[in-house]
Amino acid sequence: MRHLESISNKNFYQIPMEFNKYTKRNLLKYAMGANLYMNALMDLYNKTITVRLKDICTITICFEDAIKESEVGRGERNVLEFLDKIYDELISGKTDENSIPLIFIRVRNPSQFISFTSKLSKNQLGLIAGFTFPKFNKENATIYLEHLEKVNKKFHEKIYGMPILESEEIIYKENRMLETIYLKDLLAKYKDFILNIRVGGTDFSSIFGLRRKVSSSVYDINVVNDCLTDIINIFGRSKDGYVISAPVWEYFSSDINSNEVKGLIREIELDKENGFCGKTIIHPTQGIYVDIMHAVEFEEYIDAKNILKSAESGGVFKGYNGNKMNEILPHYNWAKEICNRGKIFGVLNKDISFDKLFLEMGAIK
Repeated sequence: MRHLESISNKNFYQIPMEFNKYTKRNLLKYAMGANLYMNALMDLYNKTITVRLKDICTITICFEDAIKESEVGRGERNVLEFLDKIYDELISGKTDENSIPLIFIRVRNPSQFISFTSKLSKNQLGLIAGFTFPKFNKENATIYLEHLEKVNKKFHEKIYGMPILESEEIIYKENRMLETIYLKDLLAKYKDFILNIRVGGTDFSSIFGLRRKVSSSVYDINVVNDCLTDIINIFGRSKDGYVISAPVWEYFSSDINSNEVKGLIREIELDKENGFCGKTIIHPTQGIYVDIMHAVEFEEYIDAKNILKSAESGGVFKGYNGNKMNEILPHYNWAKEICNRGKIFGVLNKDISFDKLFLEMGAIK
């Protein structure tokens, strides 16, 4: 599996690397890219393997908001059958590993997480990259993390957890600092099992009866932006090494010139500027835009490489295009992030920009 396979290699100075669930965590944590949420009741095999979701390397199968509580049992059986079918076709050679996206399961609550994992065989679990934990808070966090550790030890598999910060305890200002600091301290004890921190912009907005328009971004909703800023402040410090994924963009279209797509691209740019990497998506057409925007442009890559090369000497030097100051120590953490992202999403050639790629895809200037 690798990102941006539909983009010609001629556009890349450095082609995106291949990865799978066993790729080292320090690189895999950047690789979520466009993470497509899928209803657990869908025809999952035909949607993901037979048709092969174009430009989608990560899926999350949802047992929570996407289905009714009365449908959870049917959803679980559907997912177990899906995993069995993939395993059988892998063994028979009808499907290869590169056709299988990273598979995550969004559980409904801690009890369903425990119950569902008790139904998984080792073969089924081997196909799962991890679990996402909705409305992760002080009340449920220890249960989720302790059981995640048990699953890893029981099956001798690498199974990751991705907590989702989206509850009232996080967005309400009077609770926020105590809650986020508690969760950060707890997660530190299980850090090897944590692949991503995720945030729920739609849930945060819902608490206040708000919803952004297609002409605005999540950062224009001040009460939500205030919370996202604090989450980045607590979890986004370079020394801690967490990757935080951006909230979903609720609008989609197959027309690259639509307001829905323009809004998505604009919000991804803001996501990156604010310290997020990757984005939850709710429609396959959103995937290519998320992943293109996470590729690294040539100029920033060369600057980043030169900063890392000069790390021991320190100092200041002129940037690649003679248009900026590169200060080695203050820009060192940025440079590491850029180079890691370049490995996963690729580095564009000198004469290739995001706008040029979008023009080739049919965008109008």
